[in-house]
Amino acid sequence: MDRRQQIAALVREEMAGLPVEQADADRGHPLVLAPYGADEVIGALEALLSTRVTMGEKVRAFEAEWARYCGAAHGVMVNSGSSAVLLMLAALVETGRLRPGDEVLCPAVTWSTSLFPIAQAGLVPVMVDVNERTLCIDPDSAAAARTERTRAVLGVHLLGQPADLDAFADLLVLEDACGAHGAVYKGRRVGGIGAASAFSFFFSHHISTIEGGMVVTGDEELANALRSLRAHGWVRERSDRAAWTAACPQIDPRFLFVSPGYNLRPTEIAGAFGLVQARRLPAWLERRRANHADWCRQLGDLVTVFPEAAGTEHAGFAFPMLVEGDRASAMAALEARGIETRPISGSNLARQPAFERVPGARTPVPLPVADRVHEHGLFVGNHHAFGPGHGARLRETLAAWRGL
Repeated sequence: MDRRQQIAALVREEMAGLPVEQADADRGHPLVLAPYGADEVIGALEALLSTRVTMGEKVRAFEAEWARYCGAAHGVMVNSGSSAVLLMLAALVETGRLRPGDEVLCPAVTWSTSLFPIAQAGLVPVMVDVNERTLCIDPDSAAAARTERTRAVLGVHLLGQPADLDAFADLLVLEDACGAHGAVYKGRRVGGIGAASAFSFFFSHHISTIEGGMVVTGDEELANALRSLRAHGWVRERSDRAAWTAACPQIDPRFLFVSPGYNLRPTEIAGAFGLVQARRLPAWLERRRANHADWCRQLGDLVTVFPEAAGTEHAGFAFPMLVEGDRASAMAALEARGIETRPISGSNLARQPAFERVPGARTPVPLPVADRVHEHGLFVGNHHAFGPGHGARLRETLAAWRGL
């Protein structure tokens, strides 16, 4: 056994039992459990020992694998899901698909960095209501908010539920799939449906690269813009770099900049994690979906739940619910039994203090469902290591809170 094999053996011994595959409901219901094990760590160590740790072949391999999984041609990995949304929108402006001042429809119930990058890219966020059955963007509310400047929609697949995208066929459809890995909409995996999509691989998501994200697209021109904007604006990762080099012979192609870019690059450590985690996803996703369906059945008479919509496959990122009465007391009751809670994303983002500081952002239509989510919504964790016992614990706790 050589030294690297010895190191790998030690890692496997140290990390025996990880990632957690089966959790005891009596020990609580956390938002996240240790999501990686020895294989991920060994992959990361291989990158570190090679000394090639900045974005390279492991990242490229993960990009290709994730794009194939989504049914798209190109994946461009970045350092977070928030960066993925920002990069996606900036690249659409860079390529002329969108122009500064164009309006982008966005659901009011989503994460903060679904909203903010719209304005950061010079576009106008138009907040609309969410559907009461799915908590995703409501087509009727969106239709009422449209103007002659409306050019795109950001379909947020909230907490794993695919948004209704067919309702926006005449707009540029963008997907925020940051919490919907592996979800399916009318026979197609989310992320490969719109012109481009954004994913997050944060520590608590379906699969994790610790921090990390990716933009997926089938458009090569857009992919090239994404690659430049991701890394300083240079041409190194572009498929058309030879043409750019020929057009600019007076500039050293190693430092040839063609876009006003950022630095959002991932590391080889993240790429190594992603390659292992992607292989784990199918089995984990199956368990998350089973939990979601089971908990909807167990809790539907106690709180408002959100079963999988027809024609979709829910990814079960987290389990949202609406409670009648004092939400704070419901959350306290759950937390007292080790069941961690959170509000549903940013709830109604139009009611957040930061909304007034988002340039151009507006709310032209009423947001009654988003308001209800803001006041009565919460979620608890879902996880591939959870099972029926976690649903039973949820039911017991919520029934006691309601005095039943």
